[in-house]
Amino acid sequence: MFFDTTTRSQALGEQLVQKVLEDYRSAGLSEDGLGVTLLLHPQRLAQEGKPHRPEGFAYHGQQLFYPCSVVKAFYLVAMDACLASGQVQPHEDLERAMRDMIIWSSNTATNYVIDLITATTGDTLLSAEEFLNWANRRQAVNRYFQSHQWPELTDINLCQKLMDDERYGREKAFVTHGGNNHNRLCSNAAARLMFELFNGTVAAPERCHSMAARFHRPLTADFAAQPASQITGYFGAGLPAEATLYSKAGWTGWTGDPLASYRRHDLGYIELPSNHEGHYQAFTLAVFTQGQAMSEGTELLPAFARLTYDAVAKM
Repeated sequence: MFFDTTTRSQALGEQLVQKVLEDYRSAGLSEDGLGVTLLLHPQRLAQEGKPHRPEGFAYHGQQLFYPCSVVKAFYLVAMDACLASGQVQPHEDLERAMRDMIIWSSNTATNYVIDLITATTGDTLLSAEEFLNWANRRQAVNRYFQSHQWPELTDINLCQKLMDDERYGREKAFVTHGGNNHNRLCSNAAARLMFELFNGTVAAPERCHSMAARFHRPLTADFAAQPASQITGYFGAGLPAEATLYSKAGWTGWTGDPLASYRRHDLGYIELPSNHEGHYQAFTLAVFTQGQAMSEGTELLPAFARLTYDAVAKM
């Protein structure tokens, strides 16, 4: 495991999970519909740039969920590796797509990024031989993350585009290729990616800092009012204004595919105020939920973020 489970982190994590299960069970939250990973940081990672090993806690941390748009954080890191190696050349539309993929969660932008990483396009059906060659190229992101040899990534899948509803043509064939070929992530994998990014250890430190900045979400009324801000119904809605939030949320309602419907997740790195004098200066939190009630509800993720923030601030 990439974090140390201490008496302190275990007690805090158990307290938080028990609280939300008690408070939201009547609203549709179930034990097996919740995955949580919490990391505690004694420093502000993005600014201080001093790698460390965090304390942490996981509840169903390796349970696989359809990740919705949380997967876009992984696509950003994979694209950065392509840029660093020269496999992909920087250009204006790519910069725009990487920005919109993270800050506004654009599926169109994400799919542009995936096409460039994998040298594929998605459209009409292909012959059997063409399809297998195409499907192999679409595994590029999986191969990149498998090269990291992180145990948390063992069973994840990162090969599918993001769709607002049903799939057609080769995308439909691919999502059922070999059975259920949907994207899948666990909260441990998501939390580790966020930590490694802000810890400056998933790529060169300067590249990590540049990528990390893309996740910043201002906790202002003006920003929250924007429909794609990923504040309302997510961590940001529960945090105090003095916190600093970097996050990537994910959501689906009914998509036409039961395997990709009714999820609500958030992945965040949250800093306490610079004048905070407690033991911890920041924390990373990944919370995955599934089920129609959780997808449609907007209270659990903000409440979880605030409970965690208040508890960490007192430590």
